[in-house]
Amino acid sequence: MLVRIFKSTQFYPVALIVLFSIVINLIFGFVRGPQLAPNGTLFFQSLTNWAVGINHWWLSLIVFILLTSQALHLNYVLNYHEIFFKQSWLPALFYLIFSTQVPEFVQLSPLLIINTLFVFVIDKIFSLYKNKKAMGATFDAALLLAIISLIYAPAVFFIPLFFIGVTILKSISWRDLSIGIIGIIVPLLLALVVNFLNGNLFEFTNQYKNSFTSVPALVNYNFPKYILTMLVIVSLFVLALLKLRSNYLKNVTKSRLCQQILLLFIILGLIMIPFSATSWMQNYMVLLIPFSSIVAYYFLDGKKIFYRELILWILIANWTCANFFI
Repeated sequence: MLVRIFKSTQFYPVALIVLFSIVINLIFGFVRGPQLAPNGTLFFQSLTNWAVGINHWWLSLIVFILLTSQALHLNYVLNYHEIFFKQSWLPALFYLIFSTQVPEFVQLSPLLIINTLFVFVIDKIFSLYKNKKAMGATFDAALLLAIISLIYAPAVFFIPLFFIGVTILKSISWRDLSIGIIGIIVPLLLALVVNFLNGNLFEFTNQYKNSFTSVPALVNYNFPKYILTMLVIVSLFVLALLKLRSNYLKNVTKSRLCQQILLLFIILGLIMIPFSATSWMQNYMVLLIPFSSIVAYYFLDGKKIFYRELILWILIANWTCANFFI
């Protein structure tokens, strides 16, 4: 039933998505109360100073707006660029489900902020395909990636997403590469100058350096608590990858190339996570965009609706278990 509803191209599933997001945020407002996660850079702290000590209901409202807008924007981007063979509301549905599977995800954190920007980044990168006048999109994508790395330092690992994306989607041009380099350097240079003038340069650079660990360490991650959630999501993602692989050559060229960008996004996210000095499950939020997109493709292509309905309800049951019984 749910799969059929969100496979529709009608507008009414949007109301269900917004309602689902409201219910989730009300639940977290009553049961847990979202918090401000102080694990970003000085730039993130300056952006969120006003939120220190704010009532958790206001934080719930902010988280609701961010999560809902991210889900709907991601859905729009995938449909607009025709990444999959058919439009649907499944990416938005799975983004909301995955983004609330782990309670640590539902708080005002730098990861939540940068996911909003990441959707804009992939939109700009997808628009590079055979675009002969792509200098604006090129600069915007590079600029946004630089801002993302200023908000959450380990996200600097995603800088190659721009250069590889340009290489995959269009012929290599020195103009595109030079504009991208300028787009990356400008925000970083401005941040250094502003912190120097404010007398915070040493604190800024030191905090940025301390955001990384030189030795990948996963021992501090609370894996046992989320082992069931991780097994369910990883198993579902593997099924989705197999489906994507079996249909890969059936897709048009642009779809195949953009799907490569999503897979590259996952690789860079997995590289980033172990080197982050903040050993929180929260780091896995960077995988929400590609995971929800590829899993949505699995449900979109499936002909055995009952089988996929069952998987979806297992996912919902796991969400309930992870949020209220662990």
